[in-house]
Amino acid sequence: MKRIVVSVIMVLGLLAFASAALAQIGSDTVVHNTSWTFQNLGASAASVHVDLYDTGGNLIATDDFTVDPSAAFWAPDYAPLDGHEPFDGGLVASSSQPLASIANQVAQNNTTGKLGNATYMGFTADTVGTTMYLPTVMKSFANIYWTEISVQSTGGDLNIAVHYYNSDGTEVPGSPVNYAVPAGSPIRIAQEDETILPAGWIGSATVVSDGDPVAVVVNEFYGTSGNMYNQFYSYEGFAAGATTVIIPAAFINGYDGTYNASFSVQNLNGPGDPANVHYWFYEQANGALAYDFTYTVATADARWLPTESYAQTLMDFYASGDNSWVGSIVITSDNPIVGMANELAGGYWAASYTGIMEGSDMVCFPVALADAYGLPANTAFSVVDVNNTASPIDITVHYYADTVACPGCSDADVNETFTTVASYYQPLHIPAGAMSGTTYIGSVCVEATTPGAVINGVMNEVLGGASQDNFTAFNGFAQ
Repeated sequence: MKRIVVSVIMVLGLLAFASAALAQIGSDTVVHNTSWTFQNLGASAASVHVDLYDTGGNLIATDDFTVDPSAAFWAPDYAPLDGHEPFDGGLVASSSQPLASIANQVAQNNTTGKLGNATYMGFTADTVGTTMYLPTVMKSFANIYWTEISVQSTGGDLNIAVHYYNSDGTEVPGSPVNYAVPAGSPIRIAQEDETILPAGWIGSATVVSDGDPVAVVVNEFYGTSGNMYNQFYSYEGFAAGATTVIIPAAFINGYDGTYNASFSVQNLNGPGDPANVHYWFYEQANGALAYDFTYTVATADARWLPTESYAQTLMDFYASGDNSWVGSIVITSDNPIVGMANELAGGYWAASYTGIMEGSDMVCFPVALADAYGLPANTAFSVVDVNNTASPIDITVHYYADTVACPGCSDADVNETFTTVASYYQPLHIPAGAMSGTTYIGSVCVEATTPGAVINGVMNEVLGGASQDNFTAFNGFAQ
């Protein structure tokens, strides 16, 4: 059976009941909860077994159920956790069919009522490793940005060494820092507590296991007391790199003038072998090359697009009339690299996703939403031509309804053609006849019907109003 590790870990882990699970952030109390979704990628119904571990490595609950085509769970209502609240731990699922999985993290400030949301992908045997790479980690960067690294063992007890690297390529004095990780259990490493890191630090890291492979998630935060994470991001660590990485969704004053992005690249060969990295910027509207340059990267390179010297060049090339740019970035290197992106909209909405290094003729997303759950919750996905052929690609978008969560919804197919990259907003893309009124809850797979085409993509979720961080992102699962 294929194993999927859902390392549902955050500031205080997967906490099952909001009324019982509190954390102190300055003068405010913060509650943490998690939801997760499984999507069946197989040809028949999937029989799934779940083991839940606390932070001491103890198996505290199990569950068995069927997934066809998808199933979503919300920790406060998850029956196997009854009597174990507050729960702080991790989840491992085994399935008779291949699965895709994502976890949504929710943090609520009990003082202000403000919410923060972040999403990451579940891990499979292909995405865990004994060395995991993290392009962006921070300690009080700009006095307000910070991160936590969450590590889960996929097997037995083990020890990890966390290596920290400065932006100039040098390893931080006193690095690595060593930690013990119990079998099946997550640990969280807050960079604010790492005494070897100076305040205001930003850099990269690697996590090295002396035993079984590990799953690693990085949570990023902006803001603390009073605002309770004005922004909340999450991305997955990398087990391997590639010489080409694609950032499908990048912005400078994009769409309504509020969408912006940053991206980070990490050289897996480290400071002893600098990478020559070439950045190619493509316009979404027609796939045209807008700008490119080459830069030498010792360990990591982080860029905030609105303040880059070439930002105005990109916006002028876009010529949209509103001084903005929307597009994708293709990054090539003579060394293996990994990359990730942060998306920001306004003062609160923020999300992270990992750069794309491979694709297929089919990419799937466990969640597709329109006006859902009364929030309302909506999604939009970007699909990219992984081979960067600059040729039109025909796709069929297969929507699969969750008829339990949305009884009036039904499956639907939509045919599209795109070049380089394109985005589709589900409330405007799902056929009206497949919705229950204006609502849709389900999953989606995108199939490239052009022979030889290779695609992948990123999904964004918007979970309510703009006055708090209700914006998340996760990568597609290439099949």
